[in-house]
Amino acid sequence: MTRYAVISDIHANLHALHAAFARIDELEVDDVICLGDIVGYGPDPDRCLDLVTRRCGVSVMGNHDLAVLDPAYVAGFNVTAREALRWTRDILEPMHLDALNRMRELEYIGRTITCVHDNPLPCSMTYIYDQQAATLAFRALTTPIALVGHTHLPMVFETRSTHVGDALTPGDVGAHVPRDGVPVALDPAARTICNPGSVGQPRDGDPRASLAVLDLDDWTFTVHRVRYDIAATQLASQKRGLPAVLAHRLAVGA
Repeated sequence: MTRYAVISDIHANLHALHAAFARIDELEVDDVICLGDIVGYGPDPDRCLDLVTRRCGVSVMGNHDLAVLDPAYVAGFNVTAREALRWTRDILEPMHLDALNRMRELEYIGRTITCVHDNPLPCSMTYIYDQQAATLAFRALTTPIALVGHTHLPMVFETRSTHVGDALTPGDVGAHVPRDGVPVALDPAARTICNPGSVGQPRDGDPRASLAVLDLDDWTFTVHRVRYDIAATQLASQKRGLPAVLAHRLAVGA
């Protein structure tokens, strides 16, 4: 059995992360993959880092994680994100910064899976929102499957093209929006980009935490949505003096 739980974009939301891991424990997986952005926006970056470090066999660095390590990088974020990142950097201990610093931006699992926060394209943080963006990402994908986050939206993109560097059009890429608990069948003869959505800050109008299971025995990708105590996260955010919009958006999944 080869089953991976896939989480991404936790954004320091400890209540959502605990709920996600409780669901993962029920799903009987072999390992957990974290696709980055463990910190940023939310009120518990230190405790989320502790939990991810302990539970995840593979973790890659997200753009918010990188911004905590490199203050110069923060300039590329909006005002609200910059404020949260400065606060995050101030409260993290050296051991947490070291944990982030040990994460790489790209990891491979055998010859099958590429794990990256944003995009397989080198030096690119482009969001893979649609088929047009996916055509460019597929040009750099050297494995059958890419696991990505960054958009906070659960999605699956697929192309029958198996050649790296192929100039694809949007018509060459299929797009699927996974439904809660319904497996999306993957084609072993194709290449696929899978996004599990966001644990800590979903942006698809569904405020429940989002995670996924990649099953390489039956070649499926299944998104799972999990309820968590949103009010508790909002209260923690308010107590820490983070921008009010960051707490508000949790309730609406935006």
